[in-house]
Amino acid sequence: MKQFFKNSALFALLLTGILLLIQIAVSFRIKGKTVTGYDTLELTSNVNADLVFMGSSRCWAHFDPKFFEETYQLKSVNIGMNGHSDLMASRLRLQNYLAQNKAPKFVLLNIDPFISAGSLEHNTKMVNKNDYARFAFFPKEEDQPFMDYFQFDAAERYIPLYALFKYQMFIDCVTLQKSNAFPKGFELNDEQWDTLKYPISDINKKYFFKPKDLPGITQAMKELNDLCQKNNIRLMAIQTPVYQITYDALAFERPKTICQKLDIPFIDANYESIRNKTDYFYNAIHLNKKGVQEMNKRLKNEKELNTILKINP
Repeated sequence: MKQFFKNSALFALLLTGILLLIQIAVSFRIKGKTVTGYDTLELTSNVNADLVFMGSSRCWAHFDPKFFEETYQLKSVNIGMNGHSDLMASRLRLQNYLAQNKAPKFVLLNIDPFISAGSLEHNTKMVNKNDYARFAFFPKEEDQPFMDYFQFDAAERYIPLYALFKYQMFIDCVTLQKSNAFPKGFELNDEQWDTLKYPISDINKKYFFKPKDLPGITQAMKELNDLCQKNNIRLMAIQTPVYQITYDALAFERPKTICQKLDIPFIDANYESIRNKTDYFYNAIHLNKKGVQEMNKRLKNEKELNTILKINP
């Protein structure tokens, strides 16, 4: 029996060693790369951009770094997080970026009635958690807050390969077949809205924040603005188009009110000429390539945006 336990212990140790070696090999293979296109924490290190875009999928899908670089001669990077409209996620993402880059001159935050304050302790937004599983095993110090945000447990952080297999990331890490998913640095979508498959509906209105949420959101915006000011960054907020059935004038006025209260520049790019045409969208809240290009044409004439971005602090 004693020999059995000894052999079992040796086998477990050998197996752990093998798994650890494979984990190290995989980590080396994906270092500095993206596996799915969403896991951009390492991909945006040592970028040292002048202009950083932050927010939800509406940031990730709407802001083309190349357009802003050509228009304002500002090196730009999009660090939007698909599925995460909470300001907590944006603040954590900016902190992660700052830990790996020089502070930018400007941060442009996508803001709309879908935002929420968010909570590190009680986070329920786990969209694309699997994409971040690659960072779970013995995470770097700058990535630790994200591991807490996504609630990766001790087993996922300390058992080699466990997180990669649990979240079905191992094959993607080995093959890197999806690593060039968004080569333009944002999710440019060239599709037309298939209204038969995805009927026009106002269902997204149910995700608008309520007046009772204003104090918490205002405080979260203040904390984000404080972080920017601490790093000598000019924070701006921009509201981009939604299709007309999702638009509600009162709801879309609330983000502006928050920004005015905090003295944060606000640009309303929710242009009526865009939100009234399905041709510019691939669903009710996301622009397609044609819509992004049309928005960019209009942004060139936004006086406040031009005044701020063309000033070299």
